[in-house]
Amino acid sequence: MPQPVSAQSAADQGRRSEIAVGVFQHGANFHPLGDRLIFDLPQLPPGEIYEGSEEDGTVDVQLLYRTAPLQFLLKPRLSAKVQISTAGRTSFASGGAEWRQHILRGRLYGQVGIGLTLHDGYRFTPDPFAAGLPAQEAQRRYDIYRRRTSFGSQVLFNPNASLGVRVDRRWSIEVAWEHFSHRQLFSDQNPGIDNIGIRLSRTLGR
Repeated sequence: MPQPVSAQSAADQGRRSEIAVGVFQHGANFHPLGDRLIFDLPQLPPGEIYEGSEEDGTVDVQLLYRTAPLQFLLKPRLSAKVQISTAGRTSFASGGAEWRQHILRGRLYGQVGIGLTLHDGYRFTPDPFAAGLPAQEAQRRYDIYRRRTSFGSQVLFNPNASLGVRVDRRWSIEVAWEHFSHRQLFSDQNPGIDNIGIRLSRTLGR
């Protein structure tokens, strides 16, 4: 049976490091401020795609580690996470900081974060329409063009946010949003991608 969460135990657990595992919709076309990337998409002819939506709707698994709060700069937690595509699309590895605020005597919390990300996807996908390509190479490139996003940079920013509910002294459940883009700082190509999901988090230590 889960143990009840007292205000003191919630505060104690909030001072420890954590690990978490989550499942995310990759390319969820969602932004917490209401700024969706694409609005009301009409049906395209077969074989045509919108730039930036090539990976939408696939599923990722996320593994995350957070440190205990540091005692400066509003007590951030340092975080490291990998978000792995289960559909052979782009995966991400990120490091950053998160700031948490507890409410309802520690039983609920919200947090925001920012980080830097490296990914194993494409800065620019190969051009399938280049003149003089052999048919086999043109088809290979077109398959990539249809299934993979050109992010415009191998280094991306990772603003993120989550809401958590503490289930007991060690476990909490979070609804989370992860965004990856570079705001056209490294190239003009910057489709960005939003992911939403749910995480199960466990507090470490005794």
